[in-house]
Amino acid sequence: MLNKPMINEQLVELYNQASKHSSYQILAEPLRKLIPENLLKTKSRFEQERLDYILKKVAISNSRIVEIGGNTGYFTFELIHRGASSAVFIEGNQAQALFVQEAAILLGFQDRIDVRQKYLTFSEDLDFTDIDVCLVMNVLHHVGDDYFNEIQNTESAKDHILFSLNQLSGRCKSLVFQLGFNWQGNISMPLFEGGQKRELIDFVTTGIDDFWHVRDIGIAVSSDLGIVYEDLNSKNIIRMDALGEFLNRPIFILGSKSLD
Repeated sequence: MLNKPMINEQLVELYNQASKHSSYQILAEPLRKLIPENLLKTKSRFEQERLDYILKKVAISNSRIVEIGGNTGYFTFELIHRGASSAVFIEGNQAQALFVQEAAILLGFQDRIDVRQKYLTFSEDLDFTDIDVCLVMNVLHHVGDDYFNEIQNTESAKDHILFSLNQLSGRCKSLVFQLGFNWQGNISMPLFEGGQKRELIDFVTTGIDDFWHVRDIGIAVSSDLGIVYEDLNSKNIIRMDALGEFLNRPIFILGSKSLD
């Protein structure tokens, strides 16, 4: 780790470094005051809207958090900014992990955010315990591509997704989780043939039942205020093609059965 923060221009260069998952997040609120957003190549994935829903459902003050596959750190920085006591940030992409490391120094968060540049298999490499909130947002459908290349087909990917979720239940009291509909993000390799929210929700809730309570499920809807996430109901469970694939992904808020 460097002894002093990189200058803002270097952070901009790290953020904009091209990769499969680059420029996926807007800047967290505390960073917007320090890095000119007009210099960033940002493709927002409705981070603020998802954060608003999470904050309604999960107690953050003084919590210990882990974010797995955190990209450029939007959720980690926001949760620390809003009162989380500490965070373990895990990201396999080198440029993104370095961006978060150096941005944490710039914000004075370096003693509260432990940045680990690695990909997980979710077995022997889960080296954290006693975590209040774990976030795994839109990561696990990339198994066999971004990480753990031993996975070779969609059925094995689905098995490993459930394995990964259930492995976390003994380490995290709460889990905030999203999953894509397509393996590796490839529409020619659907994890759920019908591409329906009901199928995805049934897959997750059935597969985790021995390990997790389902506390809440958030669904994106279009309103007069724009996109908002509301609790699952009989109307919003229907797939809305006009919103696109990403906004059809539910947000799961889970509670560990073993750590209650």
